[in-house]
Amino acid sequence: MELIRPMEPILSNEIIKDSEFIHQIKWDGIRGITYIKNNNHRVFTKNGNERTKFYPEINEINKLFKGKSGIIDGEIIVLDDNLRPTFNYILNRERVRTYDKIKHYANKYPIKYIVFDILYLDDSDLRNLPLKKRNEMLNEILNKNSTITITDSFDDGVLLYNLMEEKNYEGIVSKNINSKYIAGKKHDMWYKTKIFKKMLAVIGGIQYSGNTIKSLLLGIYSDEKFIYIGNASIGLKQSDLKLLQENLDFLSNEYSIFNNINKAKNVIWLKPILTCWVSFLEWTNKSSLRHPKIIGFSKMKPNEANGEEYTYNG
Repeated sequence: MELIRPMEPILSNEIIKDSEFIHQIKWDGIRGITYIKNNNHRVFTKNGNERTKFYPEINEINKLFKGKSGIIDGEIIVLDDNLRPTFNYILNRERVRTYDKIKHYANKYPIKYIVFDILYLDDSDLRNLPLKKRNEMLNEILNKNSTITITDSFDDGVLLYNLMEEKNYEGIVSKNINSKYIAGKKHDMWYKTKIFKKMLAVIGGIQYSGNTIKSLLLGIYSDEKFIYIGNASIGLKQSDLKLLQENLDFLSNEYSIFNNINKAKNVIWLKPILTCWVSFLEWTNKSSLRHPKIIGFSKMKPNEANGEEYTYNG
């Protein structure tokens, strides 16, 4: 079986305004490519890791798919109480590595599978067909239910972007209706326009370069664990650096409080006391923040740093 490398949208700071482009919601989740054959299926992530048994909700695809075989592309998401896709929740599902925990996490973080493309149908390679044709074939061959659905397409990208900003979603994806399915980002056919977000984080460590503070190690509380989400240095003010240095004796800790990192070079670990607001563009494939920027220290309590995301307009 050929593992297909997914087509990825290119980051754009401007909303694409072109009549040959359609616009879709950028779902805040994990890419899932599903291979279907003879009423069986296998699910792989963007990096080629098989996760079939860890997402039993997708088993329903075998009944919904009307062809004998096919390959479909989509996003696996988890909704919060406000029916908003939350990356932190899908990460809690993706971190599961033992089968005995699947039922518990499936009940706590039930997924949705949002399908947006079809690459093969009954052994025919569809990747050279225009997106418009692939979309028509996808809607004909795949039935929908409450768990597995097909994403909607819109003509007005500006209107969709404004709606996503209002709803605190991740952004939009704009696709040329004539686009072939091209692996990776070497194309000019798919674009993503992101909405900057902010999040409350706990400062769990300070990384030094010589005697100078280089960056802060940030974390959040997720599923009763303290998770490292990346380093940030941009946005730190001299007053922030002074505050950290003056209180270092009180703040420092003998060991890392992060559940997913306990060793790092030139780092002083801190007690989970200080919180700060950090803006970011998106999550990376390694579950860290992309383009993080310190907005400022906060008086909020550490346990309030629960991964909730907010729209940030700078």
